[in-house]
Amino acid sequence: MTTPPQSPGRLPVLNMSLTHVTLPSSQVQVNRLTDLVNEVILGTSVIVIVLSTVTDPAETEFDQSRFTWPTWQGETIPEAHQKWKAVFAPKDRTFRGIYYEGPTPEETPTFRVPPTVLSDAMWKMVQNESCAVLCTGLTGDPSAAEITTALEEGMLQAVLVEALFA
Repeated sequence: MTTPPQSPGRLPVLNMSLTHVTLPSSQVQVNRLTDLVNEVILGTSVIVIVLSTVTDPAETEFDQSRFTWPTWQGETIPEAHQKWKAVFAPKDRTFRGIYYEGPTPEETPTFRVPPTVLSDAMWKMVQNESCAVLCTGLTGDPSAAEITTALEEGMLQAVLVEALFA
């Protein structure tokens, strides 16, 4: 499911696609997302938010510096990132967007999307794990098959982020 970010009077620069993956079952890994420890259990399914540029980033004024994340190898869990957050609304079980927690309000970009209702299975995933994976590395509106291929080929960059319920 794809939800282009809204910007009044401007075309979106990013598409946000929601999918899910089952994290590797061959390892146990603990990532610290907040003061709480978020243990990722073997074979855990999590929401993946794929941020893909609408066009070639070189053709826009889009600042990609905040999206410089480690390459995501499909057999590992992405490293935790303390500043990025994925926002979900429990009232209507929707994904609302992402934001980067900067030191000042001016340095805290927010990428809002039209409310995107999550399936029952996806809502349960985000409630159970309270985390999501943010990843980049694709252009356009990638299909699930393209996302899977990109992950298998090591073309994606990703971080594990806290899911906030607002």
